[in-house]
Amino acid sequence: MNTVAVTRPSGSGEDTIRLVKEMGWNPLIVHTVELKAREESEIFTELSRVLTGGPVDWLVLMSPNGANLLFNVLKSHGNLLPSALGDLHLLAVGPRTKDALARQGISGVHVPDNFSSMGIADFLTTQGLGGKRVLLARSSSADNSLARELVKNGALVDTVNLYDPVIPSDTTSFQRFIDAIGRAEIQAMLFTSSLSASNLFLMSKNYVSPDEFVSLLREIRIGAIGPVTARKLSQLGIPPTMIPGTFIIDDALKELLGLRHFRDA
Repeated sequence: MNTVAVTRPSGSGEDTIRLVKEMGWNPLIVHTVELKAREESEIFTELSRVLTGGPVDWLVLMSPNGANLLFNVLKSHGNLLPSALGDLHLLAVGPRTKDALARQGISGVHVPDNFSSMGIADFLTTQGLGGKRVLLARSSSADNSLARELVKNGALVDTVNLYDPVIPSDTTSFQRFIDAIGRAEIQAMLFTSSLSASNLFLMSKNYVSPDEFVSLLREIRIGAIGPVTARKLSQLGIPPTMIPGTFIIDDALKELLGLRHFRDA
C-alpha cells in the first residue's frame, strides 16, 4: 500500500487519517508545528488596545484554533461584546474555520472563494475597504503580506496574535517519517503550510544532511497547500509537483493522490 506523509500541527490529523485511509492509502502524519496559545490575559490586552480605537468592521480569522481561542476570550470578557465591536462582519479563511465558529454558536460568517491570504484580500476588496477597520486574528509567525494588501486598498488594519508556533516537543511522528523516507517507504507528501516546510528542514538536520534530505524528498510526489507554501518549498530545493485548485487539505490530498502517476501504478 502506498504511503502519504502529511504535515499537521501537534494534536491534529485524525480527520486527515480517515480521509487518506478512505482513499486506499496509508497515512503518516508528521507533526512539524506546535501551537502554543498565548495567555488569555495577553490576548485580552491586545484586543482592548485595538478596540480603544473604535469599532471594528471586519474580523478575519485564519484558523479553527484561532477562532476557538479568540471567542473563548471574548466570552470570558463579555464587556467587549457587542458594543465595542460595533457592526462586526466575520470572515473565515476556509470552511473548517467557519465550522469552528458555528460550534461557538456564530452564524453569518463569510468565506472567500480562495482559501488563502490573497483570497481574503480579494474578497474584502469587493466589500469596499476605504476607511474600514480590519482586525486580523492570527499566529505570530504570519507574514504581513495580507495586511499590506488591505492597507493598499484603503483599510485600517490591526492584528492580534493568538498563538506562537514552535518546533514540537514530541518528535515521535517526525522520527517515524525520517525512518520511512530513508527506507523509500513514502510515495507522496503534502505540506500544509510554509512554516511546516521550514520546520521539517530544521528538524531533519539532526538526522541527515540538507543535501541528502532534498534528494530523498525529490524522489516522491510533493504537494503544497497553496502558493506561499509552494514558494517556500522551491526555496528549500523541492519545487512541488502540484498545488490544488482550492487551498484546503481534503482537496489537496484528493488531487495529489489521484495523480495519473499513482492511478496507473
